[in-house]
Amino acid sequence: MPRRPPPSLALAALACLVLATPGCRRADGCPAGKVCLRYMAWGNPEQLAVEQEMIEAFNAQNPDLHVRLFRVPGSAYAQKAVLMLASRTAPDVMRVDHYNFPQLVERRYFRDLTPYLQKDPDVGLDDFWPTAIEECTVGGRLYGLNVLFGGILMYYNKDLFAQAGLEDPYILWKRGEWTWERMRQAAKAITKRDEKGRPKVVGLTIPPFPNTIVAAWGHGGELLSADMKTSLADDPGTIQGYQYWADLVWKDRVAPTPAQGANAAFTFESGKVGFVFDWMGMTPRYRAVVKSFAWDVCPIPRGPVGGQTCIKGNQLVVSANSPNPDAAWRFVKYLTSAPSEKRLYAEIRRCFPTRKSVATSPTYLETDKPPFQMDAFLRSVETGRVLPIDERWGEWTQIFNSEVDNLMAGRERDAGVVLRRAKRRIDEALAEDPGF
Repeated sequence: MPRRPPPSLALAALACLVLATPGCRRADGCPAGKVCLRYMAWGNPEQLAVEQEMIEAFNAQNPDLHVRLFRVPGSAYAQKAVLMLASRTAPDVMRVDHYNFPQLVERRYFRDLTPYLQKDPDVGLDDFWPTAIEECTVGGRLYGLNVLFGGILMYYNKDLFAQAGLEDPYILWKRGEWTWERMRQAAKAITKRDEKGRPKVVGLTIPPFPNTIVAAWGHGGELLSADMKTSLADDPGTIQGYQYWADLVWKDRVAPTPAQGANAAFTFESGKVGFVFDWMGMTPRYRAVVKSFAWDVCPIPRGPVGGQTCIKGNQLVVSANSPNPDAAWRFVKYLTSAPSEKRLYAEIRRCFPTRKSVATSPTYLETDKPPFQMDAFLRSVETGRVLPIDERWGEWTQIFNSEVDNLMAGRERDAGVVLRRAKRRIDEALAEDPGF
């Protein structure tokens, strides 16, 4: 026969159920008498600590609710999220990387938030950057609100530019003179080699995909057709943009080869790299570890057809299986409110604000720590473009990257050969039924 709990424990449990006293907790750890929500997220320790503080403030302001933070390491997050969504055990609210968002929407894992938005004028949709809302919209319906938002821009070592006798790229950008060709010349001037010809200091490191898209766009190229059904990898501007990256490594020798860059031999924080192309999310890291040289940020160079950067965020979503969607919406609205964004993005600089009122406020733009040229972030988002991410992003980008890797590793030196082959393979893949 099953053992009965001691009378004292049974009475205590009964008291919690009947009286719903604040100090009592259910078996799942939620205080009795409250609606309990689980929130799943990843991030660096500083960010998660701030989010925990914000959750505690939300719980205090909403006595009928109790939110618990469920932390998952970034390396395991995507797989964990998919498994929980597929098994209908996902938390009520979760952060989802936009690379995976459209495919997960296609599988109907998230609640449509459009009705909540229509009934809730307090959200202030007009305050969000249009691109931030565009990323969250599929088929004209809103399935999330954007967080960890921002664009690619250039972090640069001011000391290395000065030592090479170069004008500051931010000043050149302000005059409209910071171009891809000007950047190439700067990289040549910064690069230094030892007596055996091995690089000691390099102009830049080649960024990973999708950061490399900015050079293709600057030369008039595209990767996908507007309906995202045909590859444009063989577009002349795309070929020119990727040939530019390859030439920096193999022709100009101002960026390390894959072998030279192994084991993180050249990182921005090492002081041996003139500039890198990266997301705003690197700002807290560089603030913490870069102490030996002056650094700042600058928008990407201009090309023959302009200087648009790429923009990406992540989505805060409500699981389709959440038993408390109304309560979950209240929490989503709280995390994406202007006060919350000021805390996360203006104070710890984790990413760029999705709200224009926060991004243009003195709280965000005025700082006593690098980067000081905060308008570079603002400019990037004002003029940037969202990435061509749909439900088949992972499929075609894997093919694209496998071919571009041949170019960057020097196995092929002609971007046209590589990208025309990539186009054929991608078109073949996109013509097949994805089986969703």
